Amino acid sequence: MFGRLFFGLTAMAASASAQVPGAPVLQNAFANPGLAIAANFGGGAGQSFYGAAAALGLGAGKLQLSGAAGAAHANGATRGAYGGRLSASVWSSSSGGLAVAAFGGFGGAPRTRTANVVTNPAVLSIPAGVSLAYRHGLGSTRGMSAYVSPFYRWMRSDSGTVVSKNSMRVSLGLDFAFSQSFGATFGAELGQNNGGSGAGTVGAAISFVPGRR
Repeated sequence: MFGRLFFGLTAMAASASAQVPGAPVLQNAFANPGLAIAANFGGGAGQSFYGAAAALGLGAGKLQLSGAAGAAHANGATRGAYGGRLSASVWSSSSGGLAVAAFGGFGGAPRTRTANVVTNPAVLSIPAGVSLAYRHGLGSTRGMSAYVSPFYRWMRSDSGTVVSKNSMRVSLGLDFAFSQSFGATFGAELGQNNGGSGAGTVGAAISFVPGRR
């Protein structure tokens, strides 16, 4: 039943946008085989992100590759931004309602300048953590999943001077399946402020699974 309902509500939100500046790191522990695509939105601490994402479940959903690209806006400048991630299922309950996964990824954005003044440093972010998720069916074709993901993040910024920092963070996410083809994700990331990312970000996404009705 869960395989039909949860078509890959895999935190497509800022999930696939993952480590993109201005978006939270969201990662569901559940993943289904096949392809899912999404439109992503995120923001917080003076930053915002708009972009597209895709996720591919491999090995009966035991592994998931996700990635995103779009436009990040901060300090009056807009730049391209990207992110990618690999997650792996570690454990699931016999009922299929609980799961644990491990994940790691990378993301970043280039430096921006205005009148030869650096407005945003080039950034590279590498998170690694675990996700604990719960899911519940709501009828024959709808469902929801909630998850929490504590993770460690290393970040490098370069504005002419290179600075590297690390921090512990946690993200909270909620996925809804409206049908076998369409879903939505909402989430937030909280934790230590490690420089360019701010203390907290929020994100949302609308996702679609091709070939399902």
